[in-house]
Formats: sequence, structure tokens, C-alpha cells
Amino acid sequence: MFTKDNLDALFDELKSEWGESSEFEHLSRQLHLGVAYSDAGRNLGEEFDARVVALIEKHRPE
Repeated sequence: MFTKDNLDALFDELKSEWGESSEFEHLSRQLHLGVAYSDAGRNLGEEFDARVVALIEKHRPE
């Protein structure tokens, strides 16, 4: 399960990489839902943007 520290790092990276992009809001919404899916043990599959999946996998707690 994601901790506050994991989430802070995850969203900080999203903002630093995509904060100025017109896609930021879309990616942010997907990231919120993707974290919930991940914590529930669900597969992120093809319905999530590959950039979001990569961030979640990078910051997912062991």
C-alpha cells in the first residue's frame, strides 16, 4: 500500500515532468485512480496511460 511519502514522491515527479503540459490534469486524474487500483491489487492494464503506469510502478512500495 502506498504511504504518504510514496505518494508525495509520485505526485512531485508527475508535477515536475508534466506540470506545464496540457495533459497534466488528465494524467493527475489517472494517477489518482491508478494508485487506488494498485493498492486494491488490480491490474492497471491498457486503460491507463503508459506514463502513469510507469510512475506507479517506479514509486510502488515493495
